[in-house]
Amino acid sequence: MTSQTKGNDAPTPEATHQSDQTDPETRLDLKSIQLPTISALDGCIESLIIQWQDCLQQLQRLQQAAEAAGRPVRGLNALLKVQQRALDKVTQKQRAPGVTAISPAQYSGVKSCCWDDRWAVVKKCRGLVAVNKDFPRSPRLPVAPEAGWLAYKDQPFQERPVAVDAVVDSGATWIKFISISSRTLEYQVVAEGWASESEDKDGDQGDAEAEGLGYTDFADAVKKIILAARWNHCHQLHLILPGLQEEKSGLVDKMIHYIRHRIGGDDMSVEVSCAGSLFLAETPPPIDDAITALIQDRDPLVGDDCGRLTDTINLDPSALVALVTDLHHGPVPLQPESQQRIIAQSILDHETENNHELVARQDILATVLYPALRGRKLLCTHSAATYFRKLIDAISTQSEETRAALILPPPVPSDEPPSPETLRQTLQKWSTLPVPADLHLPVEIVPDLDLPSIAPLIASNKLPPMAHNVARDLSPLNRSVYCYGWVHRLTTVTGHRGIERQVRLSLARHWTRGEDRDETPPDIWHRHLGGYLIHRDKPKEWRDMVPEGEAVPQEVVRWTNPWTTWGRGISTYGLPDTKTWEGVGHGDKTSYGRRMTEREERGDVDGLEQEDVEGGEEPAVRQ
Repeated sequence: MTSQTKGNDAPTPEATHQSDQTDPETRLDLKSIQLPTISALDGCIESLIIQWQDCLQQLQRLQQAAEAAGRPVRGLNALLKVQQRALDKVTQKQRAPGVTAISPAQYSGVKSCCWDDRWAVVKKCRGLVAVNKDFPRSPRLPVAPEAGWLAYKDQPFQERPVAVDAVVDSGATWIKFISISSRTLEYQVVAEGWASESEDKDGDQGDAEAEGLGYTDFADAVKKIILAARWNHCHQLHLILPGLQEEKSGLVDKMIHYIRHRIGGDDMSVEVSCAGSLFLAETPPPIDDAITALIQDRDPLVGDDCGRLTDTINLDPSALVALVTDLHHGPVPLQPESQQRIIAQSILDHETENNHELVARQDILATVLYPALRGRKLLCTHSAATYFRKLIDAISTQSEETRAALILPPPVPSDEPPSPETLRQTLQKWSTLPVPADLHLPVEIVPDLDLPSIAPLIASNKLPPMAHNVARDLSPLNRSVYCYGWVHRLTTVTGHRGIERQVRLSLARHWTRGEDRDETPPDIWHRHLGGYLIHRDKPKEWRDMVPEGEAVPQEVVRWTNPWTTWGRGISTYGLPDTKTWEGVGHGDKTSYGRRMTEREERGDVDGLEQEDVEGGEEPAVRQ
């Protein structure tokens, strides 16, 4: 991390690293830097300018490669602008006629503005996601339950975010520079009274010393980074400490050992690279090789949230629906021709509407869901499976029903269940898209989590204290889904933006601050999954696609059931389950849809009125 210089001729504050405004304890220790003499200053500054220009040129090449690959690096464009302004100002002052514009004292601040040292480290990494990114370590200020998401999203965070120099390994690792000298760190340790010279300590004394080291300003700054990492579900932190050197000071070595082995706990891996370490001493690769590793080796799923999927995935009902809907698998020869025409028209209608910012229906499995799930163990809770099956029984086509039977095990276990390979081969017959060979089928069904089970999990430190009130805010279904992922530290994959926002609103209301703060929220991976069965988005003229004189095909016969109509805005899945994400209405509703009118019961109309069944409304459960 760098510092801001105070003189009139120093670069502007915006040119310094953003984390100076968030972590004052980790600012550059100017006293530790040996300043050049006046005679050597001009040469040092000219050399710095050349070095800075080369760094900017390489960063610009990185940006061009990222844009060409469709994998933009968050924060890179802003970094380039800030770096260019700082370089222009330094160049202008240095080369202006007259007396030297930059003093030796200001030189260290000018040098700290240059991103060359951080870029040299980043070039050794792979899968670059973001640079100079701020991460929250708390929710935003809460709003009243009736205020909703629109009032919440612009609220300030309850605690100041932490700036990270780079996010690499497709979001799995944070890189953080902290500039502190051995002299300053030794002073902090001595000031806390933990400068014991004895090396032979029993366990209690060692624990007490470790606890004391944690009260230093340096350790407190690292703790804040770790809190932010936990809040954002990152489990690997790489600290770069160019101002420290190992095996030169006993106090420094004690602190580094504490940072590596104690401060991260069981869920955080903290790697430390000091001056002279193998990592920092390693020569960066050629720029072309570095850019290839940073951009091409990045997981294409990683977006702005820099999320990291766990090895086991918890699926909510919207993700289950996305795995079976006709809208994603397309028309297949096993379906009636009329059904194939209906599916093709539904996909076409979606493309021609104002949905250019969304992933095309036919691309969701190939570009979003399959890459996220392949190679990972898949599970869902009993409530999620029950809800999904209820939806399938109510409004699915036979094709969707067949796929549902392939991704979930049968309600009654079979003596000889089909192998995963058999399930994938059968699913392939009902899909126009290749089914990954490492898609783990069937999805395992796990027990639910109910409200009474939350308190014991909090008592055993498997859930934070806020979990009880958050669980109370959720419906039994969503409590089962999201609290299960929460307690087992699993990523919950969902296409339901409303429920994700409802969870975030609840977290903000019940989060606690202080020493016993709640550190880890549920890990929710939300993407646009188009979690609808084709019933919801079928063409309005679907009956016209059935050949004249023929009955409604058995494939879609459920669409004519009078109980399959429900108003928009209640549920992404097609069935109402809980309050909307704005926090209002429908949570206690017990019957859905509409009954047949007397005219329909008398047979005065042919089936259901077109506008009632097919007007874009979402379906509900037959009673």
